[in-house]
Amino acid sequence: MNLNDSQQKAVSHKNGPCLVLAGPGSGKTAVLTRRVCALIESGVPAREILVITFTKAAALEMKERFERLSDDIHPVTFGTFHSLFWGILQKEIGFKSTDIILGNTRTKIIREAMAKVNLDHDDSLLVKSFSSELSVINNRVGGMDNYLPKAVDKKELRDFVLAYENLKAKYHVIDFDDMLKKAYELFVKKPEILKKWQNRFSYFLVDEMQDMNDLQFQLIKMLSARTNNIFCVGDDDQSIYGFRGANPKLMEDFRNHYPDSNVVVLDYNYRNPINIVEKAGNLISKNTMRFPKKIMATADEGNLCIKELKSEGDEAEYIISKINELSADGTSFDEISILYRNHSDARYIVDKLLESKIPFYLKEKMPNIYSHFIISDMEAYFQIAIGNETRARLLSILNRPNRFLHRRSVEYRGNLQGMKFFYKDNPGCLRATEALITDVNLISKMSPCAAINYIKNVMGYDSFLREEAVKQNADVSEYYDVLDFFIEMTKDCKTIKQAIDKLNIMRLKVDYENKTKVIDKKNKIGLYTLHSSKGLEFENVFIIGVNDGIIPSNKADSKEEMEAERRLFYVGITRTKRNLYLTYTNKKNRDKSRFLDELNYSSSNASP
Repeated sequence: MNLNDSQQKAVSHKNGPCLVLAGPGSGKTAVLTRRVCALIESGVPAREILVITFTKAAALEMKERFERLSDDIHPVTFGTFHSLFWGILQKEIGFKSTDIILGNTRTKIIREAMAKVNLDHDDSLLVKSFSSELSVINNRVGGMDNYLPKAVDKKELRDFVLAYENLKAKYHVIDFDDMLKKAYELFVKKPEILKKWQNRFSYFLVDEMQDMNDLQFQLIKMLSARTNNIFCVGDDDQSIYGFRGANPKLMEDFRNHYPDSNVVVLDYNYRNPINIVEKAGNLISKNTMRFPKKIMATADEGNLCIKELKSEGDEAEYIISKINELSADGTSFDEISILYRNHSDARYIVDKLLESKIPFYLKEKMPNIYSHFIISDMEAYFQIAIGNETRARLLSILNRPNRFLHRRSVEYRGNLQGMKFFYKDNPGCLRATEALITDVNLISKMSPCAAINYIKNVMGYDSFLREEAVKQNADVSEYYDVLDFFIEMTKDCKTIKQAIDKLNIMRLKVDYENKTKVIDKKNKIGLYTLHSSKGLEFENVFIIGVNDGIIPSNKADSKEEMEAERRLFYVGITRTKRNLYLTYTNKKNRDKSRFLDELNYSSSNASP
């Protein structure tokens, strides 16, 4: 590979701080690996070179690419922030891998800490909120100082953090975030240890700087202070992990920390078609908190298709038709990806892919929509209607909606007739039980779609959903969307029995895809959230649900949050190497995304 002028300028940089702005498809990995080779060729000892990135997979790929470029084996250190500083903690303090708490063990201690300060540790949403806030705090240099939590009370958070830290000390454990926090504390308290590790390395290369948080930047700044040979590569326009603490402003602050720094812009895009580069540039230029860049394309024009559909079901059917067209033209399924904002936005396309027997894989484990509590409730009603009464099914729908019936009435005999006998001396509850029996008998004679609407609108299940939404601090429209999805899924079923059979098949299929996710990608379509698609590329990219309220999220209230949403869409549209399909729906008069107009696509050939 021949380097262009800007790539060569970055590779040739020798001493002092350097910031490389590397847009999509600009060859940043080639620049990093070539720079390592150039440093070694100039006489720098390989063991003094440190290359840091954010994932183990990226570090391994970087190492492999470097080794393919080099004739000899060189002891360059490739690693992640966590692996580097965890290694330092192991050597200097004596931590062992068994000291780290992850997953359910960490959650258990979080719940215990919440209980100690009288917080509702059984509320999963609240537990998740405190866990997220905890990670943000632990990745800040100032900890709780001057921090305003987004989702919980500040005093409650402070009390919880103290209780959590005390429990970790009691059990002699640390969590994932402590690897960086304790390394920072070690360097501050023991300058002689910091000096030792400063002398270990002379050149520092950092990949994906836009994903760096304040604590990571402070650590690498401390470590490189002896030589200031810090070489950071990133793209502020692709900073999409703010919810994890990533701070895109650090790239801009780099020049304040290092006034004499060299700034290089990798200004050629080798991935995206020329019209996609242009439209993506129109979009991202609307952000004000960024480095201005003029990116030039090297590929021919591709196909940009923007399509409005009536509903999510129509959207999914349209995408299946396009996939079939691409397949008929010889496109392999593994050159196709479907991107979406959240896992819930993918439920219709997953349903249609399964129905069409088109192979696909999931980048991340997807919540199984067919196991959603609402669909489980509908299934329970269906099963009872066809005579498959069980205690568990009756208990699950007993008071959905609220009939003021006691669970003991079900446990008495485990069937509806037993409930009637239980309430023979209670006229009010007897009437409620008889009404339930009448409703169930009516449902048994209906089509699945009619039955769902009857349960919702006549039996009052919609009132239960409204009450549940208030309890869970959720948007009731999201619950109604799940019911709409179930209606769409069962519209080709003539009987309730057929609907139950189809539901169970689909549930098992999604469970199977989750269990076997990313094991085998060969000739399968890739399904990714926009966040998880970063760093990937495909010949053909579909982005679904390009509606206001989804892309951008309806939770984006501030200018900073809207710019983060714009960056996320920018990442999505720059995954394509040839064809880009953007779809949105006008269901319930939902508006198309404002980002579509910002592409300024009217002047392009946006085909139907």
